[in-house]
Amino acid sequence: MDYSLKELALLCGGKLCEGSDGERRFDYITSDSRNIRDEKSFFVAFKGDRFDGHAFAADICKTGGAIIDDENFICPNAILVDNVKAALYRIALYHRQHKLSGVKVLAVTGSVGKTTVKNMAHLVMSVAYNCYKSPGNQNSLMGMPMAILNMSPEYEWAVLELGMSERGEIERLSKLTVPTAAIVTNIGHSHIVALGSREAIRDEKTDVRLGMLEGGAMILNGDEPLLREKTYENALYCSVTDSGCDAFAEGLEELENGTRFTAVVKGEKAQCFLPAFGAHNVQNALLCICAGVACGVELCDAVKALEGFESEGNRQRIYVKDGVKVIADCYNASPESMKAALGVLSESAGTRYAVLGDMLELGDYAERLHRMVGAAAAGRCDRLFCVGRDAAFIADEAVKCGFDPEKVSLFAADEKDAAAEALKAELKSGDSVLFKASNKTYIWKVMEKAGL
Repeated sequence: MDYSLKELALLCGGKLCEGSDGERRFDYITSDSRNIRDEKSFFVAFKGDRFDGHAFAADICKTGGAIIDDENFICPNAILVDNVKAALYRIALYHRQHKLSGVKVLAVTGSVGKTTVKNMAHLVMSVAYNCYKSPGNQNSLMGMPMAILNMSPEYEWAVLELGMSERGEIERLSKLTVPTAAIVTNIGHSHIVALGSREAIRDEKTDVRLGMLEGGAMILNGDEPLLREKTYENALYCSVTDSGCDAFAEGLEELENGTRFTAVVKGEKAQCFLPAFGAHNVQNALLCICAGVACGVELCDAVKALEGFESEGNRQRIYVKDGVKVIADCYNASPESMKAALGVLSESAGTRYAVLGDMLELGDYAERLHRMVGAAAAGRCDRLFCVGRDAAFIADEAVKCGFDPEKVSLFAADEKDAAAEALKAELKSGDSVLFKASNKTYIWKVMEKAGL
């Protein structure tokens, strides 16, 4: 971006506070005060449950600028608006329409795997184009406008991750980003409290088409029945096993360092090595390969690009420590991602340990969905450690489904040290262990305390 303070106020319909220097120019925008680079950084003062960005505005505005919606924090070089989020959206919408009109967008949405698919898709698209990707978790109505504003018009393509927390957000994000093509990874139970059913979640996710350019391709998970039962214009379906889909996989083979398979797209074949495990990651790869081909990337180049894939942070990071295979998947959790992780564990060597914690933000659906995971755990692991309040439902259901109760250990949320000690006492070289729970449960502390 390159706007003056006066221009930003005009674009968002805000009012420059008294004493402001309207000619100050800004080339970077952030809502994190720690990320202020210099006097050309513009600050967005969001107000959250546990923080208020307005507290930093006056100090930042001494040399920079900010947008605020609380009159108690008025200061020179700030723009006062009625609602910061709405004002930021207006600025980003103008920027997309007038400064980034030459940039094509591949949007990525879905319940699970968005960031993984975003990263895979960026690798694929970068083979043929100068390609941007939205940073970190900037996928919401607060984060995406900043990702748009920090994008250079020099890019040919952008891979943008679209998330949501309530009905209507995907449509607004689609109309902001204006995708040329879009990927829908899957339809899970995330946000079921807000939307009420998986069918409603599907309808929300597929609203990504509402802002798409005419003729844009929708790349959909062909292994998801909810996506197959409706008709979408220009849809391309990808399946791990169904050869009737537009893209599918043949000859899956799990190797020591990843997965090898043949990608078949519209009848054309290319062998792919993916440095990741599990059928869900093969599905992710197929979505990205198919999207790349639909956007002009050669199939052979698309599959070659995925050889450079690396898991991000604690998203299914797999490594060996003291002879133990560790599957660290502690970033987020839903019934679908839990099942996928257990599937990876089930193919692992030695005694298979699953350390599972709570899946958060499921409201009244919590017991049913945790029991769903318990049923999935039966037969996919040899030893089960459940840590947390709702994780007790996982343990109970696993036993009901035939899991040996002597092989199940249950710990309260504040008993992570005890869980770690019990795990450490049993693990031996050659075993495999999965750690999986919502990020805010801090299940990684069990892994850390166990020396893994």
